[in-house]
Order: sequence, then C-alpha cells, then structure tokens
Amino acid sequence: MGQENDAPPRKPRQRLLDSTDSKILSLLQLNGRASYREIARELGVSEGTVRGRANRMQADGVLTIAAIADPAKLGYSVMAFTLLKVQIGRQQAVIDALMPWDEITYISSCTGHADLYVQLVCRDHEHLWQILHERLPEVDGVTSAETFQEIKMHKVSYVYPNFAGGTPATPTD
Repeated sequence: MGQENDAPPRKPRQRLLDSTDSKILSLLQLNGRASYREIARELGVSEGTVRGRANRMQADGVLTIAAIADPAKLGYSVMAFTLLKVQIGRQQAVIDALMPWDEITYISSCTGHADLYVQLVCRDHEHLWQILHERLPEVDGVTSAETFQEIKMHKVSYVYPNFAGGTPATPTD
C-alpha cells in the first residue's frame, strides 16, 4: 500500500522577467504592432529570441496584445464608473450578471466603501440613465450604487514603468 500525498497542490511558479524580457515587454507596450524583427534589431538579439520570449510571456499571462479603441470616436460620448455595494454572499452572482453587458468595459472587486468597481461607456446621458435606473436595479444582490461621470480624461496609459526590476526600453530613432 502506498501512502497518499496530503500535501496541498503547488501553485505554478511565477517566472521572473529578466532584462531582455523586460525590454521586449517595454517596447511592445510602446508599440504593440512592432515586428519581432524590429524589436530584435533594437535589442541586438535574434528574431527567434524575441518571438520565443513574447510567446512565452503570452502563454504565462504576462503579455496580451490588443487594440484599444477610443470610445468617444465609436459613439460612446458618456463614460462613467459606478461603485456597487453587494449583499454578502452575492458578489459572484452580481459579477456574473453584469459580465455580458456590452456597456461595461471593466469590473473589479475592491475593498473599502464598495464591493465592485464598474466602468461604463454609454451613447448619451439617456443611455446611462437607463442602465442605472432600469437595468441595474434588476440585478439581484446589488444594494446600492454610487456613480461618477467622467467629464474629461487626462491620462490613459497601459504602460507599466520599471516592472519586475527591469530597465524599461526606450525606442531609438
């Protein structure tokens, strides 16, 4: 008879980014459309090195390459976020109910005065009103909402500085 292993399952080890990984990531944050060949030339490594490392970072969930549209140019002139308070034990059900809503671009759980942070894009103020006063009250488990309308964006950045202790790359002209 063998002994059963009662040890808890191990979490996968998070791979640390080295200097080359950090520089590749930095350059892709500056220009997600840069070719692996361009990045390789910039860093003085082979194209295969860049491709392999970028693929590994994508597989590890470190890197996602995406196109980010300007909501105002797509007809969403009203942007807002709402802080939701949720009944104890209903948070996941509320998240699941909100996830399919096209107008919701971001949901996160938080601590403090609210349980959920929800970012919304709306065509106009009437659209925002419909969401807040007609649709949201029908979500079982939401006990209150405090909504803030964004009137002007001053900074939007998806570039994270000096991650993992690496040195951010700067493009040369």
